[in-house]
Amino acid sequence: MPKLIPTIKNNIRNQFIRMLLSMLFLFSLIVIALYIYIDSSNDKLIKERDAVSGKSQIVRNMDESFNEIFFRARGYYAFKDQDELNLLYDEMDIFEVQLSEFGKLPLSSEEMVLYGELKEFLIAYRDKILPRAVSYVDADDYGALRELSGSGTNDLVNKFISYTKTYNNETDLTLTDLFNRILEQVQFLTVLYISLGIIVILIIGVILRRVIQNLIAPIEKLTTATDAFASGGYVDITDLKKKEDELGLLATSFYNMTLSIQEKEEVLTTQNEELMAQQDELQGNQEQLQQSLSQLEQYNELNHALTFTLEKGKLLDDLHEYLRRIYEFDSSLMYLVDSNEFVSKGLAKETAEKLIRNLEIDKIARLEEEKSFVIRRQIKPNGQNIAQAPYSAYDLYACILNSEKKLVAVLLATREGWDISKQDLLDIDGHMNQASIAFERIFMYEEVERARKLNQSIIDTVNEGIQFVSKMGEVLLLNKALFGIIRYPYYNVENKIPQQIWLKHFQSIVDESEELIYFLKNAIIEEFANTRTMRYSIGNEMPIFVEVYATSVFEGDEKVGTMFVHRDITSEYEVDQMKSELVSTVSHELRTPLSSVLGFTELLLTKEIQPDRQKKYIETIHKEAKRLTNLINDFLGIQRMESGNQLYSMEKIAFVSLAKEVLKNFKFDPSHEVRFVDQSTNSLILADEERLVQLLINLIGNAVKFSPNGGEIMMKVENNQESVKVSIKDKGIGIPENAIPTLFQKFKRVDNSSRRKIGGTGLGLSLCREIISKHNGEIWIESQEGVGTTVFFTLPLYEQNLGRKLDVIPASNSFSDQKTVMIVEDDLSLALLLSEELKSKGFSIIYHDDLKRAFEEAIQTPLVGIVIDLIIGDNIQGWDLVEALRNHEKTRDLPIIISSALDKSKVNMDKYKVERYFTKPYPPEELSKLLLNINGK
Repeated sequence: MPKLIPTIKNNIRNQFIRMLLSMLFLFSLIVIALYIYIDSSNDKLIKERDAVSGKSQIVRNMDESFNEIFFRARGYYAFKDQDELNLLYDEMDIFEVQLSEFGKLPLSSEEMVLYGELKEFLIAYRDKILPRAVSYVDADDYGALRELSGSGTNDLVNKFISYTKTYNNETDLTLTDLFNRILEQVQFLTVLYISLGIIVILIIGVILRRVIQNLIAPIEKLTTATDAFASGGYVDITDLKKKEDELGLLATSFYNMTLSIQEKEEVLTTQNEELMAQQDELQGNQEQLQQSLSQLEQYNELNHALTFTLEKGKLLDDLHEYLRRIYEFDSSLMYLVDSNEFVSKGLAKETAEKLIRNLEIDKIARLEEEKSFVIRRQIKPNGQNIAQAPYSAYDLYACILNSEKKLVAVLLATREGWDISKQDLLDIDGHMNQASIAFERIFMYEEVERARKLNQSIIDTVNEGIQFVSKMGEVLLLNKALFGIIRYPYYNVENKIPQQIWLKHFQSIVDESEELIYFLKNAIIEEFANTRTMRYSIGNEMPIFVEVYATSVFEGDEKVGTMFVHRDITSEYEVDQMKSELVSTVSHELRTPLSSVLGFTELLLTKEIQPDRQKKYIETIHKEAKRLTNLINDFLGIQRMESGNQLYSMEKIAFVSLAKEVLKNFKFDPSHEVRFVDQSTNSLILADEERLVQLLINLIGNAVKFSPNGGEIMMKVENNQESVKVSIKDKGIGIPENAIPTLFQKFKRVDNSSRRKIGGTGLGLSLCREIISKHNGEIWIESQEGVGTTVFFTLPLYEQNLGRKLDVIPASNSFSDQKTVMIVEDDLSLALLLSEELKSKGFSIIYHDDLKRAFEEAIQTPLVGIVIDLIIGDNIQGWDLVEALRNHEKTRDLPIIISSALDKSKVNMDKYKVERYFTKPYPPEELSKLLLNINGK
């Protein structure tokens, strides 16, 4: 096709380029000229303004410096301040610099004269006037100073000040004039810019008019012709064809195109019909492809489930859902034969369960033979159906068989009015075969998992800790026993435990960590093929001793790992330790009294000794023999208790009475102050009295023995829920905190210098624990080294032992909150009687049979009353205690009650303000009533 564009003479582009270039050139000339004029005017005005402003600023600065010179001079003249004189010289230097800058400016003739005078004045003032003035000031000649000031200096100063004022006014007028000129120029430029804008608008208007005439009007005509042609009409464009520009070429091309289109319209119509038919065919193929793609995605999901699912229920659900979607069953049911687990769609749960229960034996046998079949049923509608004409329903029976041809799962499905083809049956059978393999895999996995859990259960029943480590050092297997022995935090080993993690755990808990880590690492390496053992311990306070046994495990000739067996040998270790301690204890505790017995016996046999010394030696032999007897009895007692041969004669006992009897008969050192506090409401227990006496003697003896410097020993009895709680407290040497957990072990003694001096077998607390254990009680110790020790034990109440529920009032933990009464009585039976009466009324009891200790207790403990027997022992000492109480400020107002077999003394009662005098015998209820009345006041 020939190129038409080069033949155009007056193309639109060239026309508009020429016009735009012409306008742009003219506009540029105007803008450049205007810019040059404005720039020159601005520069002139700016320079003039800067000159005026600069000169004005210099004159102001000179004026300030000039004034500052004379201000500093006057300051010096007035005060003779050297700092003012120094500042004066500084200001003169500044004024000289400013005067020099002033001289460089363009000056008028008058300003030149002033400049010369100022310069001469500055020289004369610095060299002559100021030195003379300074000398006058130094000489205090202020008359000469005033004469010097009136010698003509002031005339020059006034002249300069007048000049600066005049110059500043002239400068302000000059700047105002410059501002007005700038304002006039701005107004002129505004008018000029407006005129330029009007010119630009006119130019744009001319261009737009040419564009409308030469471009837009022809295009509009072409658009009208195009619309008319599209609607089947016609518009004449002959005048456009005559144009010699692009529009003329476009009009000619449009005309030729219309002719060509009209000629080929029939051909295009035919081709269009053919394309429409092809489009319909492609649409059908696309829908079919989309459906195939969807089925393929579903099939991939099914394959993923068949391949990776290890749960029968999930696999059953996924397979049923896939078959239901692909084959569009109206209702369906799929269930596992052995477990009766099922999934269904379109069926009620009751209907599905009924179908499973009532599946015919014949159909099951047919499924095992054919794997799948279809039964057609004829449906006759009734008034309740939507369908009005008979139709067929097709019931599908399919199954999954295992490798032994036994039923694994059954599929029951139905489609109404739509047959199930043979191809569908073949496809369903294929899916069932795939599912059969998946179910076989799941059954194998479950069997392996059952075997693994069985093996784990067997391993967990073993008392020794088992740990299997691969040759790479990863823990693959362990049991509960190991978990308990070493407090292993990684019991679940589904994920292998790396070597550095479990070795780090051993390192953190084992005392012999370096040796054990070395042992374990050497046992893991492939070169290790034998067996070896090692012992290690865990913990400090209650250590566990473990023996680890390592042996290699092989598959054929290849080592696959190492089996470590950790055995808790704490009991064996403790037995060995106890044997050693027994030998050490026996050798010390037996040798010491035997040495005394043999030594004194030899003295008696070989020497003539005076009778008094013989008696002393025999008493020593007797004491050491009793010590040996007690030691042997302790050995035999602990042996009988541990072997179960110790007989207990259980009977009903009032513990408080028994405790008081033991305390009364115990021989205390005078340095020990014994205190008994009874806060119990019920102390009847079922116990062996002989064993309890042995228990109390041991515990009280320990309190005395380990309080070598004396101090208070307090026994306290109270009720704790359904038991009697007893505490024995001393203020002795105490026990280190880390030694308390091991105190009840046989032969265990605290290893410190204080206790080694005291001695002992270490069997006493072990015997006490055995006695309390046989009475179904508990025993424990609280202690602080250097402060003292408290031993606690509990014994079940008598009613609790008989299996009856008790109504026990728990004692308050705060002794000061109790209504406490002290009984001072040496008759244990009467004291017990009074104690039981008062406790039944809610009082707590403190018992004493020693007047001195009773007085010390009374001034320390808040009491609501004190009951005093006048005859203690063989002497009448009760009134002494009453007098001491009345004379002490803390007990001056304490209610005192006399309980005595002596006749009443009216004089002493009035003298000591005794509340009541009970003459024995008297009813205990009267005492309790009196105390209740006193307490209620």
